[in-house]
Amino acid sequence: MRIGKGKKYSVIVLPEDSAQPVKFSVSRRAVAWIVAAIVLLLSVNFVLLAWNLFSAYDRASAYAENRDLHQRLELTQQRLDSLKTVMSEVVKKNEVLYTFSEVPEPERNFAVGGPQLTDYESKSFTLAKLEFNIDSLLFVARQELAGLDSVEEVITRREKILRHTPSIKPMRGFYSSGFGKRLDPFTGKWKMHEGLDICAPKGTPVYAAADGRVKFAGWEKGFGKVVVIDHIWFETRYAHLNEIKVRKGQKVKRGDIIGTCGRTGRATGPHLHYEVRIAGKPVNPRNYILPANICVD
Repeated sequence: MRIGKGKKYSVIVLPEDSAQPVKFSVSRRAVAWIVAAIVLLLSVNFVLLAWNLFSAYDRASAYAENRDLHQRLELTQQRLDSLKTVMSEVVKKNEVLYTFSEVPEPERNFAVGGPQLTDYESKSFTLAKLEFNIDSLLFVARQELAGLDSVEEVITRREKILRHTPSIKPMRGFYSSGFGKRLDPFTGKWKMHEGLDICAPKGTPVYAAADGRVKFAGWEKGFGKVVVIDHIWFETRYAHLNEIKVRKGQKVKRGDIIGTCGRTGRATGPHLHYEVRIAGKPVNPRNYILPANICVD
């Protein structure tokens, strides 16, 4: 190639099989464009190479992230399966409570619909399936919780009834007279005895037979010092007391000392006259004294 003095370049080509050389001229502007084109082409190739390298790295990173996510989803599914097993045991134990409390068992099978079921049924493991399982488990858990609320309400109500039901012997001692008709020790005539007499030394503690509120505490003709306790569904009366240890309106619990054994009123000796009434009608107190080996609390 020979550089001319003008604004062109001369290029001479000498073929091997011919003595006739080939000559052509190229302007400087054309050379500049060719050089620019070559530089541009190299630059584009460099950019494309860099982009391909970046894309390859990004794809590898995305693949690794996707693999990690899949492994975490599988681990979450395994934990969910374990939670299902635990929930199944909880359901079995709750069935005993439902039976005991006579509360209907909650609905555990429910129908669902929608396009999400297509993913759930068509693939062995998908995020949609995991979400579906979680929603199902949450549904069962909420139903069990609602059922247990009902069980708690029933048990609390029954506990309240039990705590307000007379169930213990109000004083240690021996029975001297039972419930029913008997000869009155003062008149010698047959008369209804509406309670139970328990004999013990003067000063022996007298206990409340159940939880309640003191309805009356004072002197009553024939019965001497008397304590009457309102137990909502029941009423108990403790007569011939030597001392009264409670006041009207006071709340008491089963086993609280409310007085002591005495001989006040019409009594032939120290004893406790004990009555149990339902809606004002006296009933046999022996039916509301449980054996000592039965826990009432």
